[in-house]
Amino acid sequence: MKTTSSSKVIGIERYRAATENQTDSLDITHLALQLQQTIELTPLLQAFCHETARLIPCDSVRYKNENRLLNYQTGETKVHRCRYQLELENELLGEIECTRAKPFSIIETDLMERLLSLLIYPLRNALLYQKAVAEAHRDPLTQISNRAAFDEALDREICSFKRHLTGFSLMVIDIDHFKNINDTYGHIVGDSVLKAVAQKIRNTVRRSDEVFRYGGEEFVVLLSNTELDGAKFIAERIRRAIKQVTINSNKNISVTASVGISSANNLKDVSDTLYHADKALYQAKDEGRDRVVVRP
Repeated sequence: MKTTSSSKVIGIERYRAATENQTDSLDITHLALQLQQTIELTPLLQAFCHETARLIPCDSVRYKNENRLLNYQTGETKVHRCRYQLELENELLGEIECTRAKPFSIIETDLMERLLSLLIYPLRNALLYQKAVAEAHRDPLTQISNRAAFDEALDREICSFKRHLTGFSLMVIDIDHFKNINDTYGHIVGDSVLKAVAQKIRNTVRRSDEVFRYGGEEFVVLLSNTELDGAKFIAERIRRAIKQVTINSNKNISVTASVGISSANNLKDVSDTLYHADKALYQAKDEGRDRVVVRP
């Protein structure tokens, strides 16, 4: 038979009780200090799960936040479980579920609630920080990652290539004659084109590929573990998809894009990947636009 604490709410009153009660004060203080060491969500959850398993033997600890699409778990789920909702000032911070093969005692569930209460403020701060970081790396118009996010992702890929020789390819996509679209139909229509193109790119690439708005009407796609042939295949799909863009307007607007591709695998200096992809893009423009050009 399962022992379940069905969505029990842990809030501010439980936090006050935990911090005011001197029983198990060393363990409480140690956990509180551990949770104050980081504002990053994953290290915070790792610290909490580690300390919780030390004080209350658990086979698995899971954190879930459906609103943020977050799901973190350590260990293997067993039949007996305690489940708690965490909230602060009427804001749901997520759900914690602990499981193991044998039932939890009342003493253990009481201690669990006290430990969880210490997680509330650090968790709220970590979620706020994660949201701020995400917004700083998101383009507000197209809702895809921005140039700052691209710079970090490219640095990561370059480091991975140098350490593990895991190759990657890069494509730069530029909407053809975009200035004419803005000048002829206005910036509202131009913004609609940018959003539609971003959506087409995102829907066409693989899940492992990363899409960024590099600036203006230019987009970048980072393709991990991908050779030139694979990148070119995806680029052609993107080019054809962009030609299908339709804008809700009385005007018949034709949208095309040029694409330049380069692969780190083919370069002496992997740091030049973006430079060569950009050169390939300019070549595509010079050759008449609406095409894909590969530059090793």
